[in-house]
Amino acid sequence: MDKPFAITLNPGSSLANHTGSWRTARPVYLDRLPPCNNQCPAGEDIQGWLFHAESGNYEAAWRHLTRDNPFAAIMGRVCYHTCESACNRGKIDEAVGINSVERFLGDEAIKRGWKFAAPARNPARRC
Repeated sequence: MDKPFAITLNPGSSLANHTGSWRTARPVYLDRLPPCNNQCPAGEDIQGWLFHAESGNYEAAWRHLTRDNPFAAIMGRVCYHTCESACNRGKIDEAVGINSVERFLGDEAIKRGWKFAAPARNPARRC
């Protein structure tokens, strides 16, 4: 059988390679934690607040960080930063110093006097 130039595979090869329009398997999308978030003992949303810090909006970064951990300045000093050993960036050049950024945000909040939002009052409950 003489095939045209563009056809390089046998017509039955799509069955062998599991390709073609008859395919029934569909991709399964999984939502997984990044390695640094998974490694964090405090359970912080590292990518969430790091996004704000990278864009220079330090107050938004601090507010996002303190939703999970209200002691950013303390944690930045005492954390043994296991997230750095799991950091994907470490495979390219150097891991991100998460605890250093966290310490900076905590110190910046103290220096600029950023305050926590007041808790919502529950009028039904009386003390």
